[in-house]
Order: sequence, then C-alpha cells, then structure tokens
Amino acid sequence: MLKNYIFDLGGVLLDIRMKNAYERFVALGLPPAELEPGGSVYKLMDDYQLGYVTTAEFCQQVAEKCRNVDKCAATPTTPRDIEEAWNSICLGVADRKLQALRRLRKMEGVASVSLLSNTNELHWEYCCQNWFNANGNKLEDFFDKIFLSQELHLQKPDREIFKTAIRELGASPAETIFLDDSPVNTAAAAACGLQTLTVTADVDWVEKLGIQP
Repeated sequence: MLKNYIFDLGGVLLDIRMKNAYERFVALGLPPAELEPGGSVYKLMDDYQLGYVTTAEFCQQVAEKCRNVDKCAATPTTPRDIEEAWNSICLGVADRKLQALRRLRKMEGVASVSLLSNTNELHWEYCCQNWFNANGNKLEDFFDKIFLSQELHLQKPDREIFKTAIRELGASPAETIFLDDSPVNTAAAAACGLQTLTVTADVDWVEKLGIQP
C-alpha cells in the first residue's frame, strides 16, 4: 500500500519550456556554445542548481558573458535581464494539480506528500510567489517535506538524494512512490526500492493515482 508520495517539480507539477531561457539568453547576446555541455554557462547552471553559486553570482556572471559579445552595445545586459530570461522557463502550475495535492494529503492511509526537485533559488521562489504561496495558497497546504537540489547539494539521478528523502521521511521505500518526467530519474529511484511513475505527455498522474475531485 502506498503511504508516501514524492513529486518532481518541473514537468510534473510545473509546466515548463526549457528553450525559453536558452532563446532569450541568445537574444541577449550569449553565444549558443556557452549553453552546450562544456560551455562555462552550462557549468554555471549546474553549479547554481546544486547551490554552489548564489543567485546574484549566477545572474551577474551570465550577464557579463552577454556583454562580452558586443562591448559597444548601447544597453548592456543586466542581472535583472538574466533573472527574467531564466524564469521564463516556468509556465505555470495548473490549479487542477494544486487541488489534487490537497486532496491527496487528506486521503486515508496517506502519511506524507513531498516535493523532490532539481531546481534553483530563482525558479523555486518564482513558483512559490506565483502559485504555491499565491491566490490564497500556502506552501504547507501542499507538501509535508521539500527536498531541493540547491539546499541538499545533491541532484537526481544521484541515488543519495532519494536515500536522503526516505531517511528524513522515516518512510519505507516500498510504500513510497516517486513521480518524475525523466525515465533516468525514476530508474534511479526504483534502484533505491521506491515505486515510480514516469509522467509523460500522455500520462495524467491525477488519474493514475486515483485522486478524485
């Protein structure tokens, strides 16, 4: 019997379009190669997700890379420009999903509903301000525990992040399900003994979990 539910953020709860930020970064003057594996900004994004650089450092360093493309630009790229471009990835959290989380927490036999995400400070704060802590919502309405890569300095598919979550929840892996949009991440969770659901475009997790309105 499932007692614990752990949700990924982007692609499961939060609708995202990763290309938005990349397109806007390039429009701001960032060389596309910087966003490919091996590029300094690609590495910076990974470090930011792991909490090894601050938001201010991230935005400033990316902005400087943009300015270096055209030193004669009349309007140099600012950290604020980078923040807005970065947050353009986040499209929204459907109210249907928020209500499903509320109902799930009240279902008989459910011990915990948690979030486990590879994210970063800007995206997390943006989600809280616009959805989880907005329109009368409170973050604690939806989750018992929150596990974020930038706070744990761990990220999926590292198995240690799943072991950390299970340990802190005091849960049995066999009684816990992890939902993610990446098969690589659900495979890593399954290797730790968790039940899993890979959420693709044709998978409605609200229906799959039997959460009735």
